[in-house]
Parts: sequence; structure tokens; C-alpha cells
Amino acid sequence: MPLKLVFRHMFVYNLLKMSTYKVLNEEDTPLIHPAETWLQDAKHPSPPRQLLQLRLAAMAGHMRLDPIAARRAALIDLLADGRPHPRDEIWQTVAAQLGYDCWGKLPQESLARDIKALRRGQMHIAYSRRPGAVGYYLAYPPITRPATQLYEEINWQRVQNLRRLTTEEKNRQAFAAADFALRQKRLLLAEKNPDWTKAEIDKEARRQLFGNIPELD
Repeated sequence: MPLKLVFRHMFVYNLLKMSTYKVLNEEDTPLIHPAETWLQDAKHPSPPRQLLQLRLAAMAGHMRLDPIAARRAALIDLLADGRPHPRDEIWQTVAAQLGYDCWGKLPQESLARDIKALRRGQMHIAYSRRPGAVGYYLAYPPITRPATQLYEEINWQRVQNLRRLTTEEKNRQAFAAADFALRQKRLLLAEKNPDWTKAEIDKEARRQLFGNIPELD
């Protein structure tokens, strides 16, 4: 899972507790609420790394004081792997981190509110009913992005960070991104073609992502 994507998931949940109203200054000039600014930055292909780190630190302090924010952050971390997670698994995994009273008396309603709040941050959380893959998962793309120009501005800081990685680290990131994309493609194909076998789904997913790879004799 790319580190940049994890950063986005972590700070977008700030929208869950913030309203979207605008504050007016003395000259009646509309000021954009921080939640709106953070959401726009989350959609940016390459937001500044230092800014993301500062926001993560701020949200970490907020999560220690707000149990609902902490619960939703833990939910984001769980869904970020791209696989479907049943409700029971979500409840148990998050409770193991935050305590078994974190869901309150009505866990199902709490989870529904959390999912709704995360979706308000324009996160694409879907639900799969396919046998063997039932549960909530992060659909692709995980966050809606605005239309971009044909050529995006080069993020030289990211280029330098990539240059510092060892060959092993670069390969690890590339394979993790490919694995995430493959899982997402399998889920989409399974939803559209419920009569396909797992082998057919896997073969078509690999073809769409990686092209026609000749079979070895």
C-alpha cells in the first residue's frame, strides 16, 4: 500500500467531526473551513509530505481525546488493505485496539454512522455480498480526484525520496501497489460477473492490469 495513500486515508477522516460551513471575517470575506482545505489536499496527486506529517501528528493528538475519531481512524486503517471485511471482523479488530466498549451498546448503528461519515469525506467504501468475500471494502479509486491536466507538475521532493530508496524498497512498493490493484480488479469483476469461477476472475483481472502474458511451457 503506497505510503501517500495511507496518509490521505488518515487525515481525510478529519471531515467526520467538522461541519462544512464558512466563517466570515470582519470584511465579510468567506474563509474556507479547514475540513474543505484538507479534503482538497487529499485529492491532490502529490500533497507536500511535511504538511501531511504535521496533520497526522495533529490528528494523533485529537484521536487520544476523541474516541469516535480514534474508532474511525482504526476503521480506515483496516479497510486500506482493499479486502472485504465482515462486520464481526471490523468490530473485533477495532475493539482489540481501542477496548471492547468502543462501539457502545449498538455496534451495528455505530458502524453505520462511521461508514456514512467516512463517505462524506468522499471515500469510496463499498459492500460486497459475493460468497466468500462478504463485507465492507475500499473501492477504486479510494478518493475522488478532480480532473487533472494532461501533464501534472513534477513533485521533485517525491522524486528525491524515491531515489533514496534501495532497490529492495522500490520493488516492495511496486509489488504492494500491483497487489492492491489486482485485489480491487478481482472484486469489481466478481461483482459484474457472479457466474465466473475464481480462476476466470483472476485470469481476466491479470489480463486487464498486466496485459496478455504468454504462458510458460
